[in-house]
Amino acid sequence: MWDISYYKIVYFLDGFLVWCLRLLYYLEGTLKECSPQHAIIEVMGLCFYILIPASFYFILPSPGNRVKIYTCLKFKDEEPILYGFPGKEEREFFNLLTTVSGIGPKAALSLLGHLSPSQLSRAILLEESEVLTCVPGIGSKTARRLIYELKEKITQRQGETGLNELEEKGGVGRWEDVRQALLALGYAPGEISAARKIVDKGEPLTLEELFKKALLFLAEKR
Repeated sequence: MWDISYYKIVYFLDGFLVWCLRLLYYLEGTLKECSPQHAIIEVMGLCFYILIPASFYFILPSPGNRVKIYTCLKFKDEEPILYGFPGKEEREFFNLLTTVSGIGPKAALSLLGHLSPSQLSRAILLEESEVLTCVPGIGSKTARRLIYELKEKITQRQGETGLNELEEKGGVGRWEDVRQALLALGYAPGEISAARKIVDKGEPLTLEELFKKALLFLAEKR
């Protein structure tokens, strides 16, 4: 009897936790660790492992500081996985991207790691498939599918919510941070050095801007 009750309790708690994760709107707590792929945030003694787009890494504070991450729960092989974003717009666009056939959370995260929601919207509305194919893993067929399945939805969404262009701020980027992020994404040191010669020219760019320029250069070379 005890074993049966024990397993019932474990099953109930497991389902309850998943239900709670589904209801999460955002998490706010202490950032314990981060990389271009993930962030770990501590909330009331619990640590949450969250997958993030690479571009989010550059606007996160240093570990030890408080941070707010807008979350979305998806399942892979029946395992719950939390995805996190800097704002509601990115999260909503992530959910929109995953409605496209053949676009899973990994591809959607990659798209948002390279392009902002406004850049993605523009590329889809203007049918600029060459912009979409600059993202690693997005081929011409996938780009055409994104345009075909999302153009009307984005047109309606803009009419309802008035998507705004993100304002870009100036600043001096640090190439070492960009280099580490590119290494984490699987680019070779030689490729990164070549990218630096082209994109790092001392212009007043933020880390995010420098990172995206390097990604576009590297994607065109592959």
